[in-house]
Amino acid sequence: MSVYRMVEKGNPILSLKLGNVSPDCDREQVAADLADTMRANNGIGLSANQVGILERIFVMYSDIKERKIISCFNPQILEESTEHAFGDEGCLTYPGLWLQIKRPVWIKATWEDQTGVSGEYKLAGLEARIFQHEFDHMEGTNFTKRVSKLRLQRALKRAQKQLKKSQINKS
Repeated sequence: MSVYRMVEKGNPILSLKLGNVSPDCDREQVAADLADTMRANNGIGLSANQVGILERIFVMYSDIKERKIISCFNPQILEESTEHAFGDEGCLTYPGLWLQIKRPVWIKATWEDQTGVSGEYKLAGLEARIFQHEFDHMEGTNFTKRVSKLRLQRALKRAQKQLKKSQINKS
């Protein structure tokens, strides 16, 4: 298995809406490598375009406590709750940046697994949040676009202060 290198924030690949997975995609290999990369970076979800792969796939923990990883090829959100909730979100593309993001509390989604078998699933709570976050990457957007510029600037300053503080503590 391989651990991919993350693309830098601002890379144009992160703004592309991804089409369906190509027929020649080695689904097993890509899914395994994305899972390894996610774990190596202490993430809970990772989209292929975050590591430079232009395929509509992401991996995520479907059960955080059990550390069960699922691979979602060609994911789509079919339905979402009318009830929304705020929650902390971070992103491997933006290390140290945390934002309060408002999202539906549950979703109904469909995706294919590594073998191409598709299913319809209802996700709630943290798992629904992770799915929506990674789905945003497939759509060419990210969590920084879901807050005002002022909130983003404040969060970026906090993250920068934390980074400086941690570098001082390491010295």
